Amino acid sequence: MASITCPRCGAPVPHRRFLNTVNKPFCPRCGWNLQRAEAALAGKSGVMVMLPIVIVAVALFAAFAASKANAPFIFILPVFFCLIAAAPLWSYYSMRKAIAAAKFTVNPDLAQSQVPLDPSVQMLQSLPRPRRVRFSFRGSFAAVAVMLAAILVFFGVIMATANARHVPNRGSPAMFFPLIFLLAVSAIIVVVPLFRGRRELPLLRDGELAFARVIAQQTIQQGKTSYSRIDYEFKTSSGEVVRNSCRDLTSSVFEDMTIPVFYDPLSPSKNIAACAAYLKVAENPL
Repeated sequence: MASITCPRCGAPVPHRRFLNTVNKPFCPRCGWNLQRAEAALAGKSGVMVMLPIVIVAVALFAAFAASKANAPFIFILPVFFCLIAAAPLWSYYSMRKAIAAAKFTVNPDLAQSQVPLDPSVQMLQSLPRPRRVRFSFRGSFAAVAVMLAAILVFFGVIMATANARHVPNRGSPAMFFPLIFLLAVSAIIVVVPLFRGRRELPLLRDGELAFARVIAQQTIQQGKTSYSRIDYEFKTSSGEVVRNSCRDLTSSVFEDMTIPVFYDPLSPSKNIAACAAYLKVAENPL
């Protein structure tokens, strides 16, 4: 389980990201984000009430179909579906239990007036410009890598099976169409961040560095996928306050946190948060 640092008391906060994109983390020590986490959980209560009913209905239907067809293996797929559906249900009730327990243990007096910056953020202050920048393997890059690995393994199994069975048309072009299509889609997903990275490069390499405060975070549903969007504000070296919003590729930034932002001193509206970039400033300037 990953953890983030509480922006109020500096304690490590557990952060479950798998099948848990809507829930907000909170600090059981000082109470940071506790009310927001409870509100986010309350918004899911209606869905979680219906989910057990759906699981039971699918299980009963699968059992009935398996008995009628006299084929027990038909029951395997619905059971697999029920296990996947039960994962967010378990996450919901474990989060509700943790919130209820935290209400009796939090101590707001433990919050510090100013929590020390993360060492990796402090490191950015000491780097000379132009900074050394490289692509960061996160966001869609990680998803594409996993998908490509799965495709290649699946295709390799198919080819190995065809060779073992001596299938005569195993080398026909039609067998490669699904692989070519998926590779083309994956290439498009990778090309978009590459072009975005070229636009972000001047800001990360030569831009001014500021530390922004996250003032809001929410999970945006986009079709069948979702992503984390944050609103932040920072003050430039001239004293101007700039506010902006971006997509958090790390899914680990929440309200009250301090994040590094790179901006153009001549036009501060041109800025990029480090968590929203497909680029990363290298710690070693050489």
